[in-house]
Amino acid sequence: MTNSALTKAVEQFANLTQSISDIQLERAWAWQSYDEEGIRFAFFRTYEELRELAAKIRSERIARDRAPSAAQIILAGYAVAFWDLQAALIGLENDRIDQAPAENEWSVRKIFEHIIDAEVWFYVAIRYALDGHRSGDGRPPKITRVVRAGTSGIDEAAFRSMIEGPLEGLRHFHQTFHERVLREFADITDAELELPTEYWEKELMSIRFRLHRFDSHMRQHTIQLDKTTTAIQQLTTETKRLLRLIYAALADVNGALIGAWTMDENRRLELAQSISARAKEIAGLVA
Repeated sequence: MTNSALTKAVEQFANLTQSISDIQLERAWAWQSYDEEGIRFAFFRTYEELRELAAKIRSERIARDRAPSAAQIILAGYAVAFWDLQAALIGLENDRIDQAPAENEWSVRKIFEHIIDAEVWFYVAIRYALDGHRSGDGRPPKITRVVRAGTSGIDEAAFRSMIEGPLEGLRHFHQTFHERVLREFADITDAELELPTEYWEKELMSIRFRLHRFDSHMRQHTIQLDKTTTAIQQLTTETKRLLRLIYAALADVNGALIGAWTMDENRRLELAQSISARAKEIAGLVA
């Protein structure tokens, strides 16, 4: 889903519009009878269309007796958190990601590194427990660095190189990994949600807890990232706030599709084409 036409269209919309000033938002743009709210209404129209699509997908899933499972509902929350983080990073330049707001506080890179590293561990804990349960191989609960590498399939040296590289590389890795989590864990059953997993805690935690942790942990550090970017004077404009709404609506669509990956493909493609054309139109108006 992170590589879908719809996702790419929304990202193109963000790339072409992120620098629009508050004054430029007042420039004329009309949709049907809505002709007095300026360019900002194009953002709300995009937001509305994405929300409408998400609602239709959910309604159709219920009508077809394909309502999402408990695991899929939890993963949808993770998708919302993921895209909110992506929105929070819009417009952030590479020369700012290593700038700490104060002594002993984390830079954007450090925050992002922590989020990604933790999610790899969450994935490994769940994947290892699921595979052990499904195979019945009697594997020991302890997860080591060797187990992490084998379960995740991630080369640690390459991982470290990526972490130390440009922001675009971190974002690409995170998007790919996010997609992997959604697809691999969408088939977790209600019974499997109660399986114990091992990580750093003294107690064994259920898969249910661990899936929710993808969401809550990212929320925790997105708040930290917001504080950090404000402190290093990456100010939030009205346009960036509008884009954050659009990313939330995209997350709503992607969350609705978990476990029903091919649903409404034509409708999604049509909306992608519409958003892409609108982005180019707006970019032309403010050029």
